[in-house]
Amino acid sequence: MRVKLTSEMIDRLSTGIQSKTLPAVDRAGLLLDGYALVKAGKLSPESLIKLLSNYTDEDDYTVWTGIAGIIGGLDAVLSDDPTMCGYFKPMAKKIVMGLHDKIGWDATESDGHLSTLLRGMMINLLSTFCHDDADVAAEAWRRFALFQENHGDMKSLPSDMRTSVFKIVVKNGGEKEYEAVKAYFDLATDNAERKFVLGSLGHASDPKLKLRTMEWSISGDIKLQDFFYPMGSVSHSSNEGRHIAWEFFKDNFEAIKKFIGNASPSLMDAVIVSCAGGYCSDEKAEEIDAFFKSHPVPKSSRKIQQTLENMRANAKFLGMLRASALSKEEFWSALV
Repeated sequence: MRVKLTSEMIDRLSTGIQSKTLPAVDRAGLLLDGYALVKAGKLSPESLIKLLSNYTDEDDYTVWTGIAGIIGGLDAVLSDDPTMCGYFKPMAKKIVMGLHDKIGWDATESDGHLSTLLRGMMINLLSTFCHDDADVAAEAWRRFALFQENHGDMKSLPSDMRTSVFKIVVKNGGEKEYEAVKAYFDLATDNAERKFVLGSLGHASDPKLKLRTMEWSISGDIKLQDFFYPMGSVSHSSNEGRHIAWEFFKDNFEAIKKFIGNASPSLMDAVIVSCAGGYCSDEKAEEIDAFFKSHPVPKSSRKIQQTLENMRANAKFLGMLRASALSKEEFWSALV
């Protein structure tokens, strides 16, 4: 059963959410129900965003699991509309920075298991929504500099922070910083550490560096079972990155097929999802469908169809958001 909120109910509940007198399980449930109802067309997107705006002082891990999923889901869909994404990001940033100001980067003696998980989640969200904050960028730079001096420094840059810090560094830097992060790939002592590099390089702001990441993915320097990770980092980095990844896939389709050879079909599945799976457009779904009809991949046909179905569902959701007040700047300026 879902709880469908009216504007009046949201207004009444806002005090309990902000003061946290409403139990955490209820604060989380209201958000999750709201998001599900919006996607089903049963609640207005405006109501969800107004509800979400009350969580700027939230610090409960269970509630933040819901917040992270919702702002991540909205960001993924709205990224297909740069204007609306530009409206949404400041509000998401405000919510995440509220948590940043409460728990910070460093572990404390009073931290429990959930506090550790919450901090890791927060730093990951910083890399998505707050990389342009001066204090966040400076702290990431500081930790990365210490890490470069000693790759075993787990206090300055624990393993669960590395991908996020690498992302912040390459987003705010240029070629020098890109190469500094990339260099760790060859210095890392195990594959788990190398994946931190693979998952972050594509987030470089320079489109030339994004393309360089795509080219590196099929250079042979990366193990076959991991070569799609940098493709995904490019595609997931931005709307521009998504286009770079898809165009590269089309232009290098035969080379990618040859690179995979007779390996598991799941590798081609992963490449298809990484390079084509982020769009939220019926037009793009038609283009991708047409491409695979003229360039068939029989063993990946099911994954292609699943990808197209998800794309069309997300396109429908984006259409709902565009038809709402979320497409108007004044709606967002009243919240932030």
